[in-house]
Amino acid sequence: MTVDFGQSILASSIALGGMLVIMAIVYFIWSRIGLKKKQKYFKELHVELAPGQEIMFAGGIYGTVKSIDGDKVEVKVRSGAVLDVSRYAIQQIAQ
Repeated sequence: MTVDFGQSILASSIALGGMLVIMAIVYFIWSRIGLKKKQKYFKELHVELAPGQEIMFAGGIYGTVKSIDGDKVEVKVRSGAVLDVSRYAIQQIAQ
């Protein structure tokens, strides 16, 4: 009984290649879904942003929105200082 190693290596290579292609497609779809969810969340966050709300920056700093002027937001922090920040630096509105 002879075994043709060339054919078995080719068959396993094709199977491995097929699995890699399937995994790449699943990863692409999964990441697109996550990206769309993040885009929707931040779009809603920027629409709901209003003076008087407590917010958190991406760095974890909390503050209260004083005013909004286009992409620039004035935020008052606990020490009393007022920071001018980009509205895109705001990570979430504190509940």
